[in-house]
Amino acid sequence: MNENLPSKESRAASTASPGDAGTGPSARWVIPYIDQPLDFWQGLAEQHGEAVREVYFPLPTSIIGSGEPTQPSQHLDDLLRKGPFGCSVLLNPLTLPRPVEDVAPRVVEALRRLVGDYRVVGATVTNPTLARRVREAFPALHLAASCLTMISRPNQIAMIDGVYDSLVPGNRVMRDLPALKALKKAFPGSVRLIVNEACLPGCPWRVQHFHEMGSDFPYPLSLCSELLGEQPWLRLTGGWVLPQHLHLYEGTYDDLKLAGRVTLRNPDKYRRVLDAYIHRRPLLANQIGGGPASVQEPIPITEAFFANTLYCDGDCRTCSFCHDYHAAATRLLREKRRKASSTT
Repeated sequence: MNENLPSKESRAASTASPGDAGTGPSARWVIPYIDQPLDFWQGLAEQHGEAVREVYFPLPTSIIGSGEPTQPSQHLDDLLRKGPFGCSVLLNPLTLPRPVEDVAPRVVEALRRLVGDYRVVGATVTNPTLARRVREAFPALHLAASCLTMISRPNQIAMIDGVYDSLVPGNRVMRDLPALKALKKAFPGSVRLIVNEACLPGCPWRVQHFHEMGSDFPYPLSLCSELLGEQPWLRLTGGWVLPQHLHLYEGTYDDLKLAGRVTLRNPDKYRRVLDAYIHRRPLLANQIGGGPASVQEPIPITEAFFANTLYCDGDCRTCSFCHDYHAAATRLLREKRRKASSTT
């Protein structure tokens, strides 16, 4: 653990910036498409008003992958034509199936219809060269660098300078507040944080996992499941942040993104999770729809624990902080369950 960890008071002073764009419950949200009728989206608009910036959806995989498994889209046309929100399209497979110059013309052709006939206002793109081709064809389209572009250091900003309007940092730095501050300072556009993706930062299986999700394989299981079976405490180190702890990130972002095209397909769960994040209502880590690497048990995550993980040096070989917290929380949970079962 970093011996120079700031106190809770100094951390609050360094992150709180009243009036900064994107801070507090009024932050604009980018939310995933799930295949629900138009009245579902109209209900979200009535409930959350200006809090939602746009809904994102994948371009058909016959053209380019979206980085995740194919999802139903029976109601997508209604949302695009009549929905209450602007929409953005995902152009973010981990790798392209062909060189950019082979793929770009088909992508641009598909985008012409989406931009011309539908309310498509933006695109999330992994490959910077493809993003340049899209920019050349659609100068007004808002382009976001996907988290799969894996931008985590200021020197990478020079590599994508002038290509993107928004940056979604790689999940490697979601638990590194100084690194997020450095990216916010270095990037001239807006920074967008994904709040509920639970992948392990720097996971060595991540590339293959996203490759399989964006290909024609059956829906892949978590490739790190064996590791997490052996070391379940690692689930506490994932790239997620709970609604009640978002205030610790103030000043590091401009808008926020909810993941969950697969994990939040249930409309009731979708509404609960989105509402909690918008209004900063507490959730447990197993309730956020974070995927197979998420915390699976209802373990309370205290602010003191979470704040420590934002400033640690990331050397788990020499620090047992997360391991010990997980062990203690698991013991308490088992004891609570034992007592509950003995009284029934």
